Amino acid sequence: MTRSEPEGGSARPRWWRRLRSPAILLSAASAIILGALALLYLSTWHTVWIEINGRSLAHRTREATARGVLNELALDLTPEDLLETPESDAFLAGEPIRIAIARTVALVHDGSISQTRTQARRVVEALVDLGVVALPEDRYYWLEQPYDLYGDIPEVRPTGRLTPHRLIAELRRPIVLRVERAVPVTVDDGAVTFSFNTAARTVGAALFEQGLTVYEGDRVEPGLDAAVTPGLRVRLERALPVYLDDGGEARQLRTHSQTVEALLAEEEVTMDEDDYVRPEVAANLKAGMTVNVVRVSDEYFIEEVPVPFQTVTVADPNMEIDHREIMHWGREGASRTKYRVHYENGVEMYRTVEDQWLHRDPIHRATHYGTKLVYRDVSTPWGTYTYWRILRMLATSYNAPTAGTPLDSPHYGITRIGWPARKGLVAVDPRVIPLRQNVFVPGYGPGIAADTGSAIQWRRIDLCYDLDNLVLWYKWVDVYLLTPAPSRDQIMWQVPNTPVEKD
Repeated sequence: MTRSEPEGGSARPRWWRRLRSPAILLSAASAIILGALALLYLSTWHTVWIEINGRSLAHRTREATARGVLNELALDLTPEDLLETPESDAFLAGEPIRIAIARTVALVHDGSISQTRTQARRVVEALVDLGVVALPEDRYYWLEQPYDLYGDIPEVRPTGRLTPHRLIAELRRPIVLRVERAVPVTVDDGAVTFSFNTAARTVGAALFEQGLTVYEGDRVEPGLDAAVTPGLRVRLERALPVYLDDGGEARQLRTHSQTVEALLAEEEVTMDEDDYVRPEVAANLKAGMTVNVVRVSDEYFIEEVPVPFQTVTVADPNMEIDHREIMHWGREGASRTKYRVHYENGVEMYRTVEDQWLHRDPIHRATHYGTKLVYRDVSTPWGTYTYWRILRMLATSYNAPTAGTPLDSPHYGITRIGWPARKGLVAVDPRVIPLRQNVFVPGYGPGIAADTGSAIQWRRIDLCYDLDNLVLWYKWVDVYLLTPAPSRDQIMWQVPNTPVEKD
């Protein structure tokens, strides 16, 4: 069954009609008013800064002046504390209230305790406020640890969340220092007498403070362990100062011995048969004398020096020309020398050769190179040729005008063997390719070795052209040496690899 809507108007849900009830509307208006009042109240709170002994603390407040914040906090300040308050505008802009809490310093001294509240930063300044006279030789302690008279008063470093009240309470805690007073002491050191103030407890510690070294053999009265008392007089009877250098290790001694021999016995110095002493053992000791005990030793060692092997080449008639094979890699030999090294105090004085011999003979490296000629055919656009060798060579080119011979010279345009320069003739190094040797150069064609040149060395070949067809060359090519082959005494069986072929 459906509910019909009343005529003349649109239907409204039941919750809409309840929402428009007077009670709900009144409650909503009250909540809005209370929220606005709360926002207005919260907007009057702000953060200000309070700096206490250099440490900044934040404080939330509704007060607009520094004095109002101080009244709000009710801080326990004393006349010795320092207070600096900013103007209202600067305060609201972030300028802090600055408070310097006077520190409480107590000093245990001279059988009593003095205490003061002070703004001093260093211990020596606090002592002035205490009215205590400080001597540089006095010793000061804080928590039973030595403390510097001219150091800062110990800092307070509280942990955890800090409030102005807690920080001030920590700063109020007394700093207790203790002083051990220096007393006057007089020392008679031979013919020298001097006085000083010291807080040391024993004679030995007091002498050490003054940089006085007491050596074994010196007589001290009263003893080094004697307690220091005001007006104490200490007498030092020094032994004879000498230096003992035992094998290069020197040390200063004070002794009552009269001779070098007695000193060595006193120090329990023993010497081997070859050791010796300077000055001699019968010499009398003098103040500042150095007694040198020289330790002598000999050492033997064998030095091995490699003997290099040589590389020998052997012609192999069963191996094809331009082939090489290392038949034996070789091995270094070794020569040995026995030395005797003479040391004094660990320093080498000289060495002598005791013996020398060849410990191992070198084995030479043997390389075989081929001297067998093998004939092969190569097909070319110019026909088929029979060759007996291929050489990798750097090819360049020239003609009569570029050969470097002056035009008015009777040798202009004439090759080494007297033929006119033309295409088909090549310049070579006769050590590598004999003159009149037939060759074939891919890209150039057949040719005859008919010319030479100062720049044509080893694996270089210069290709000759006519006046009107010069082609510039500069590249590496395989040069075929054609039959007939020259006599064996004209063949360079091992051609150096120069110039080096570049990548």
